[in-house]
Amino acid sequence: MRRTLLLVLLLAIPMMVFAGGDAEKAAPVKQIRVADQVPGLITPGVWDGQVFSMNSSIYEYLMEINAETGELDPVLATSWETDAGKVWTFKLRKGVKFHNGSDFTAEDVKFTLERTQDPDLGHLKKSDFEVMESVRVVDDYTVEVTLKEPRPTFVYQMTDYSMAILSSEYDYDSYGETKPMGTGPFMMNQLVPKESALLEKNPNYWAEGLPKVDQIAIYFVGDIDASISMLESDRVDVVPFITPEIKQRLDGVDGISVISPYQEQRFISMRVDEAPFDDNRVRLAFKYAMDPEVIARSTAKMELGDGVYYNETPIMNALAEYKEIPLRERNIAKAKELLADAGYPNGLSTELYYASDHPFGKELSQTVKELAAEAGFDIELKGYTRDVYLSQYWLNVPISLTGWGGRIDPSMLLALAFKGGGPWNESHLDAPVLNDLIEKISGEADPDQRMSYYHELQEWFYENGPLINVQVPYLVAINDSVVGYRQPITMLPQYKYMDIL
Repeated sequence: MRRTLLLVLLLAIPMMVFAGGDAEKAAPVKQIRVADQVPGLITPGVWDGQVFSMNSSIYEYLMEINAETGELDPVLATSWETDAGKVWTFKLRKGVKFHNGSDFTAEDVKFTLERTQDPDLGHLKKSDFEVMESVRVVDDYTVEVTLKEPRPTFVYQMTDYSMAILSSEYDYDSYGETKPMGTGPFMMNQLVPKESALLEKNPNYWAEGLPKVDQIAIYFVGDIDASISMLESDRVDVVPFITPEIKQRLDGVDGISVISPYQEQRFISMRVDEAPFDDNRVRLAFKYAMDPEVIARSTAKMELGDGVYYNETPIMNALAEYKEIPLRERNIAKAKELLADAGYPNGLSTELYYASDHPFGKELSQTVKELAAEAGFDIELKGYTRDVYLSQYWLNVPISLTGWGGRIDPSMLLALAFKGGGPWNESHLDAPVLNDLIEKISGEADPDQRMSYYHELQEWFYENGPLINVQVPYLVAINDSVVGYRQPITMLPQYKYMDIL
């Protein structure tokens, strides 16, 4: 069923503009409506990882992960090659224009890469790209990146959502938050901060036949139940980040389907630079108090190993680098003994902070609280909406429960979140042996040796780490009139392929 445009859109989305003069003769505008999370910062490099639907439609990357095969597909780069992982050469697509009409060239790639090292920016990929020695423009459509040392999987860094290609001629410091501009399939028409955004089809998009719809209307909704009400009343077509309970509710609703493009992670992290979790005995006690099977059933209404997975390392169970380590059996007596040895014979009080509007957050935090209580942990739960949690509390709390997307190359996550000085190091880890392993993983060209380092890293986390990794399905509710939804593990939905029946 083809949807015709409503004259007045909901929630501050402006009236659509028809091509031509007489509205009665104009063709209907094909529009997909999305209820997404409330964003914080939206400029690539400092973007906090919300509203993927908006940024992934405005910006593009040198390459993208094929949602069906998991392979790298060319986007702004048409090919790439390396000399043993140290010198990388990228051939760029010709005839691409930014939304402001400027040409995409090698200067823009150079600018984007060197921007990661801007000391005033605080780029989220700064540490990963410090390995760059030089970025050389060979010609308008060829860039050569020389690294200080080999990085055999360096190309995967380009798929990180912070590495959208920006224009060297645009002032992102002044306009990145209000007038985002890239080469993507959709252009910003109107942005109402914290409320809504209207994206228009890019008339000069380089890929013939894409995008397939004319507009993306995005509503920033802080409450998931409100988003689902909009979906059920046909006011939106796509709602990401839904919960298992909502899935069960929607399973009986005609015209709406729930899909799971990939697994994502919930990291329960303990801060190790302050008491009580600076003592590994306390960390081990906390982990001995957990019951993975109970966590799976209580949090996601699923059985462990059938939609929900659990380990004590940063590596997802589904990845080739994952090492199967027998799950720690729950042992309350052992947990109490460890707490007593650490100087807490009567238990201890602490706080767990989480995003209350993020799927699985409330259920998982409550389950962790109840399981830990039997061992002597008195945990006070502190839930805030995700924008408030990330901007005001995250990275500075005793225990955090945070949603983390997977990475096609797990080394991308290690330096970001577990190496000393990493910008998203929520546990405040700075362990020399761990830092060394992360460096070895990043630089090792031999795949077998690199795998052995991954296994060693996971063993370290099992014995010393401040982490519990609960992997849950990422769920998206979609109106059945929408087809072609694609979203790979990079978390970037590829709306250019979507259409409306």
